[in-house]
Amino acid sequence: MAQELNVTTEALKTTPPALVALLHAGGMTPSDWVTVLTLCYLTLQIGLLIPRYIDRYRRWRRRRHTDTEIEDT
Repeated sequence: MAQELNVTTEALKTTPPALVALLHAGGMTPSDWVTVLTLCYLTLQIGLLIPRYIDRYRRWRRRRHTDTEIEDT
């Protein structure tokens, strides 16, 4: 069991340098893959923020609607 964990840990440690070497061999310079990673990061952040903003907008609309009803009575 301990040996399996050790192999997995070592494999995970070598993954980033191996990925960089593979991408560079494939024609991508380090600045290219930094750009790709940045775009992926931005996409994830936007994807996480949109539902949050939609929820805030809906709560704001509900509050505004109930405040209007209270003022009308």
